[in-house]
Amino acid sequence: MKRILTILLCIAALSSCSITRYYADFTTADAENDMALLGPVSTIYYLDSNRHEYYSDTLSVISENLITEEALWMGVPVNTVMPLDSLQREEAMAFMDYLTVVDDKNVGSIPIPGVLDDMLEDSGYRYGLLLFATGMSRDKAGYVTQAVLGAALGVATAVLTRGAVVMYGTPLAYQSMIHAAVLDSLTNRVVYYSYDDPKEMDPVERRSVASQLKRLLKGFLK
Repeated sequence: MKRILTILLCIAALSSCSITRYYADFTTADAENDMALLGPVSTIYYLDSNRHEYYSDTLSVISENLITEEALWMGVPVNTVMPLDSLQREEAMAFMDYLTVVDDKNVGSIPIPGVLDDMLEDSGYRYGLLLFATGMSRDKAGYVTQAVLGAALGVATAVLTRGAVVMYGTPLAYQSMIHAAVLDSLTNRVVYYSYDDPKEMDPVERRSVASQLKRLLKGFLK
């Protein structure tokens, strides 16, 4: 959990919108008959009313299903959806985590994971669109309660200090980040990479996922 939240918070500090970090000489037409959707893979955590954080298999599956449904609905040019086995999932997660810290100009020079390259080559597809989501959903009632208590504490402290500016803790809100990378099995390189990291969106809410994907793949679908 700590590793995931560290990644989320670090990138949230850099941006609150979609950023296309790498775009090679690649178009929708190139992928129209030669691209598969890999996964997707989601790692979603849950914060309960007692502020206990834990990984949720259920929410992760919901996230994966929503991403698949919305991506296909908006017309992403893929010919098939290829589920990942446990090893492929691990490689995909590690690779996408790594891309978040790679300098933009170096993204296209990084070899794609061997297991994913082999998967694409065996399938006969040149390109693989890998969608990867990380995030945290939470107890809605608990969030409201914590926000109200925090605000009340700030007001009370301001009164006691005769109006002095007081900083008080605010509850950790929803976190939702979706990454997209197009892998080219012919060159063994990434030809497109982007991520979307909006403020306070629920990773298992359909409208949130849809809006993220539209922003994330806008350049890719032009």
